[in-house]
Amino acid sequence: MTSTWTNGLERGTMPPNWARDKDGRHYCLACQRERAAEKALQGAGELGIEGRAKVRSAAVVEFEIMRDPDRTEGEIASAASASVLAVRNARRRLGSRRAPR
Repeated sequence: MTSTWTNGLERGTMPPNWARDKDGRHYCLACQRERAAEKALQGAGELGIEGRAKVRSAAVVEFEIMRDPDRTEGEIASAASASVLAVRNARRRLGSRRAPR
């Protein structure tokens, strides 16, 4: 995909929420979420449709927690299209807590 900016972003600056991998490729936030889900599925073995959906959802929640652990559970749940309970469970798995505000 090719992306350009016209409003005030300096040349050579990445757009907000984009990341560069170790090979120098750039990924938008949606692509980063998809890559996290695909990576989790690769290590999950043979699963049915429901199992794959659960793995994908958990991977996106964990990605969002690691991307910005200081966000509230509600903010992360919204970004990951998941429940607050799913975020709490993922924080427990990761040993991550939201920083006090």
